[in-house]
Amino acid sequence: MKATYLFFAGSLLSFVSQAQNLVSEPTGSFGGDGKDAPHLQLNDNHTFVYTDLTKPSKPVVGEGTWSLKNDEVILEPTSKTRLNRRYTVIREGMCIKTRKSFAFYTLCNCK
Repeated sequence: MKATYLFFAGSLLSFVSQAQNLVSEPTGSFGGDGKDAPHLQLNDNHTFVYTDLTKPSKPVVGEGTWSLKNDEVILEPTSKTRLNRRYTVIREGMCIKTRKSFAFYTLCNCK
């Protein structure tokens, strides 16, 4: 009886901890205005717009579709624009982070 009780208690605890790790779809505006900091807009229809005008000599503007796999946002641009394709969802979907060489970016939701 005690073993059965411990099994069910452990199963319930395991289920609750896994449910907390699930992230709802991170939609909205992440980052700055595009001029002073990169900006990523994730739309409900799984399209995105990325703007980075921090280097006026090399502006980066891209759009395409996105998907969510294991707390990672994966961008699929429709143009040949070079941009980071993988972002990790952190802080319960309020921020996303990525890395490009030695530069680390954390873009938070501007709601």
